[in-house]
Amino acid sequence: MKTIQFTLVFLIVLLSACGHKGSEISESAIENSGDSLNTAVGDSVASDWIEYMQSSDDGFWEDMAEHEISYRFSEHLYDEEDIEIPVYSPFAVCCFSDTIFVTDAATKQVVALDTGGTVLWKAGGSGEGPGEFSMMTTLAVSKSFVAALNIHMDRVELFNRDGSFARSFRITRPQDIVALDDTTFIIGSTEEQSGDLHILNTNRGIIRSFGQADLDLYDWAYRPDLMRLCTGGDGRVAVFNRYEGLLSIYDIETEECVYSGNRDYPADPTPPVFFTESNGETRPVLFPIGGNAFSGPEGMLNVVVCNYMDDGSFISDPDYLDFAPVTGIDRYDWDGNYLDSYCLPDSCINFVSPLSDENTLIGRNFAEGVLCVFEKN
Repeated sequence: MKTIQFTLVFLIVLLSACGHKGSEISESAIENSGDSLNTAVGDSVASDWIEYMQSSDDGFWEDMAEHEISYRFSEHLYDEEDIEIPVYSPFAVCCFSDTIFVTDAATKQVVALDTGGTVLWKAGGSGEGPGEFSMMTTLAVSKSFVAALNIHMDRVELFNRDGSFARSFRITRPQDIVALDDTTFIIGSTEEQSGDLHILNTNRGIIRSFGQADLDLYDWAYRPDLMRLCTGGDGRVAVFNRYEGLLSIYDIETEECVYSGNRDYPADPTPPVFFTESNGETRPVLFPIGGNAFSGPEGMLNVVVCNYMDDGSFISDPDYLDFAPVTGIDRYDWDGNYLDSYCLPDSCINFVSPLSDENTLIGRNFAEGVLCVFEKN
């Protein structure tokens, strides 16, 4: 378990550049707390947590040995004690084949690494010109391109697979991106017209928009990390609202919503909490429950649920940040049916991406600011 104590002033992140006001528990504040994580969770502890995660819903794959899955912590991808580390502040990770692509929030760069943590290339950097970033968030990778979001500049920056800059496209406040094929990406943005999902052709730009993220209590709040996307299931895209745990799945060709809702969680997500500052201005504090979504073993939809506390609740109080010793992952089929849950034996893993063999997962630990390697048992 990881216990973190610090004052409210360091917990609040005010995104002044955004159009809507809102605050969130600060990952950077957690990262700077200096505590160490438990990376040696025993099988019995993991089993107890899986039982708890599955206790509130009936998963189609629960207790089916042929679908059971577990991972062990292997190592950190690189030694963070090195004089010059490859990535100073990883935000998002996306693996393609045996290459690991990371956005570095500190240097405003896209970094390509091999499986040993050696840098293959770096691209981007701080600035406002084409191929430069004022803020790093998520990225996606296809066979031909690496696409990284430039949220404050209302752009997506496109790089060739060797790291050379290709071109930029305009899109208002993009929140996530995922590759569909070699030359097509899907971008999530609640600030664009005609839908929340936008098909980007790397030659023509945005060619159509459709769909809507489920935003029950957050339809008023712009967040750069509100939704997480994942493609799979024979032409489908999933949209995960990581604050409320809501999921919607769309058929990309027909634009039909095939699922909208959420599974029964063992705890309730915390709604926005409003507080009044000394100047009389009221601001909300927002508490996400989840991380990203990815296509995992057996081609199923995997949703990271990283903000369980050690008492089984979801994060709800800036003065109580006692994280569970594991990170939960819920599995769904592409019709939205909940299958089962498994866990990674480490706290605070909020971005996960599998290597090509799916026996290895690369995870970003937001509390320590490191990339972790997990191997299938």
